[in-house]
Amino acid sequence: MGLGDRGRPSKKPKFSSKEDLRTPVFEDEDAYYTEELENDCRDEGKKRDFTKLELKPDHANRPLWACADGRIFLETFSPLYKQAYDFLIAIAEPVCRSESMHEYNLTPHSLYAAVSVGLETETIIAVLNKLSKTKLPKETIDFIQASTANYGKVKLVLKKNRYFIESPFPEAR
Repeated sequence: MGLGDRGRPSKKPKFSSKEDLRTPVFEDEDAYYTEELENDCRDEGKKRDFTKLELKPDHANRPLWACADGRIFLETFSPLYKQAYDFLIAIAEPVCRSESMHEYNLTPHSLYAAVSVGLETETIIAVLNKLSKTKLPKETIDFIQASTANYGKVKLVLKKNRYFIESPFPEAR
């Protein structure tokens, strides 16, 4: 009859032959992964070398690791977790929030959003440096400066039913 103990159909898939049960075999593993999955799934198993990150003497008192590729790892068990969490939500995009560690990623969009709500470039760098267990990588500092450099150079102003572009910077005019 096909109905289980409770009168419901079984959720188990039914196959007509053993061929249907076989998983596809790919000679080239890269053909199986799409570009979208490449960053998410395939990087999980790869080992990364962070030995070049220089630990600060009081690293045990700091809640996060800032890596050169823009990734930031936050320890949830740190006494400064709440302050660091609030700051990271303002400047970075969350990637993974497991029970003991959170991962964030600095992106141009997240940094632009941070500057648009009033955070200054130097403040972002200073607070990240203060909270980081390691010396902030030069690549990260350069990325933050490049991503936030153009914010606020021009304004679109509506006057008497007409739009005008205003800028205090002569090179932007």
